[in-house]
Amino acid sequence: MADGERDQMLVDFQACTQIDDLETCIAILEQNNWELVKSIQSVMPQTDCEMSSAGGEPPPYTFPNHTDQSAVSPEFPSEFLPSHNSFSPLMDPGSASGPYPGPSSSYSSGRLLNFTVEYRGRNVTVNVFDTETVGKIKEVLFSELGIPVNKQDLRGWSSKKVDDKKLLRDLQLPRENTLYLLTPDLNKPFSMSSRITPDSDSSKEFENFMRDYTLHITFRENSRAKEYNLKVQGSKTVGEVKGDIYHLTNIPARHQVWIGWPEAANKDDAITLGACGLQSPVHDLELTKANIIGKPHHTVQDSSEIDISDDDDENNDSYAVEEDIFEHEESQNCRKQTPLMPETVGDQTEALEHFTHEFRERYGETHPVFFVGSLEGAIKESLLCRAKDRKLLAVYLHHDNSILSNVFCSQILCMETIVNYLCSNYITWAWDVTHETNNARFISIAKKEFGSIVAAQIRGQKPDQLPLLMIVSRSRASNEVLDMIPGTVTLDELMMRLMQNAENFHLQQQADIKEEEEREARDSIRQEQELAFQESLATDRAKAEAKRHEEEMEQIRQMEEERMKKEEEDRKQAIQESALMHIRKEPPETCKEAVSRIRIRTPNGDNIQRRFYASDKLKYLIYYITSQGFHTEEFKILTTFPRRDVSQLDEEKTLEELKMFPQETLILEERP
Repeated sequence: MADGERDQMLVDFQACTQIDDLETCIAILEQNNWELVKSIQSVMPQTDCEMSSAGGEPPPYTFPNHTDQSAVSPEFPSEFLPSHNSFSPLMDPGSASGPYPGPSSSYSSGRLLNFTVEYRGRNVTVNVFDTETVGKIKEVLFSELGIPVNKQDLRGWSSKKVDDKKLLRDLQLPRENTLYLLTPDLNKPFSMSSRITPDSDSSKEFENFMRDYTLHITFRENSRAKEYNLKVQGSKTVGEVKGDIYHLTNIPARHQVWIGWPEAANKDDAITLGACGLQSPVHDLELTKANIIGKPHHTVQDSSEIDISDDDDENNDSYAVEEDIFEHEESQNCRKQTPLMPETVGDQTEALEHFTHEFRERYGETHPVFFVGSLEGAIKESLLCRAKDRKLLAVYLHHDNSILSNVFCSQILCMETIVNYLCSNYITWAWDVTHETNNARFISIAKKEFGSIVAAQIRGQKPDQLPLLMIVSRSRASNEVLDMIPGTVTLDELMMRLMQNAENFHLQQQADIKEEEEREARDSIRQEQELAFQESLATDRAKAEAKRHEEEMEQIRQMEEERMKKEEEDRKQAIQESALMHIRKEPPETCKEAVSRIRIRTPNGDNIQRRFYASDKLKYLIYYITSQGFHTEEFKILTTFPRRDVSQLDEEKTLEELKMFPQETLILEERP
């Protein structure tokens, strides 16, 4: 169907049903293979559109019950759609055309939410409307995974506490969401072959599924026998038990020859232990390695054993090919592994580079991102940075001599869900304590970084108690080990403990961020105040410097003025003394020559009188006035009448010629 036809069909469907939400309309149309009539009928009541000839009321409508679960699109399962009872079409009794649809409150107000639920390396997509509850998601997961609702623990909500009755609408969720499903009370989910529904009468099967079994396994090889006691839950499958035995004995599942499995277990490795009919609480099994050297031949161990036959040449050839493959696989598994961290390693950075490379070679590309550097550097990277950038530190301790190491790394630590969560919330650092020298070296490092108590705990760990995952945080300026997760945990237990530690850390981190922001605000205010103080201090210093400079300049100016004044005074004094030397002596009272009496009035009101010869020149009078301290450049020498400045007259003329005989009064006036 062309895109244009689908768009037109979508418009017609909305016009008929009055459903506004596009995603809901598209989901219904896809469910009905884009058949318009069928899609409309799936949400509309089935009624008789014919009106009675008398124009009476239309017959009552009934809700359709024609949904075929097998026809539902896998991308949009029918259980995710609202029930038909949520639609309320409106009826127009007076209309000859019968009923017509009205707006649906469920579709117009509901919003389709998409959830990606991660569980044991598997992603389950759940699509529900936000009018549903959290319990609806768990019901869908039960139908998909077979995990009882009361055993499901959904993590990843924005709110910390969310119960099953909580409406999704109240959680303010975005359209796309990612959740983590944890089942701490279960080791494995129900297998599809033995799924139990809540309405099932198979209470015995459910009891067997939840029961713990002890498998007493006798492993015989080359006339030697070794016994194992495995404690497993009924939810574990036969294939998973054989996988665990492979890690214990290094015998691939295809080479394992068993005696003692029930008949159902021999037919299907996917069947759970609770469903195959094991004896409780202890079931005895015997294991030997298949003889695959040379030409394959018919071997009968027991009525419940593996039958290896060579019916024809074609089967022989195919088996020979498989035999070569198995022998090559076995030779690879049996060869000595390269240590994750050699005994002669140099510094910690070189050790982590070697560890990361060998870990990738053993367990594949999907593994935690190990911090390449010293433990001190990892602590600085994770815990000694800004509060908003901090992460928990996960320290992984590995020991090759522990039977748990291979199982823990391959089946738990390297699961994509664990790897992604560690990368998002942790900085991971690792160390291999297989060699005694590396073990002693790590204890010395741990004592320095975590203290002697933690170092003593690590020293007391035996090889069979490893591997170990230490969760490290920082409190009160010291490193603190929050949790020590042993290698015996299940995938769900590890995820739960990682998430619990991360959630507690995030709560503390939020408080640290707030405290850091407040401290930064205080520091910022303090810095601003310090800056303002320094600016004020600099201003004051500048003012003081300017004042000091001004005072110095004033002092220099005053000194210069005083010097100039003194020089001027000395000059005047020299002029006065010189003038005094050039003056003729005053005529005596009894002088017979013509004498002129001169009265001089000074600016301060004093009168100076002196006698001069009438024949004395004017300059001698000026010399006398100058010798008294009144210099002609500063004072005018004025006559009373007529008013004239005698200092401007001819100094060579005599007093008599200037009519200053027999007497004259002169006034000294300061020049402007």
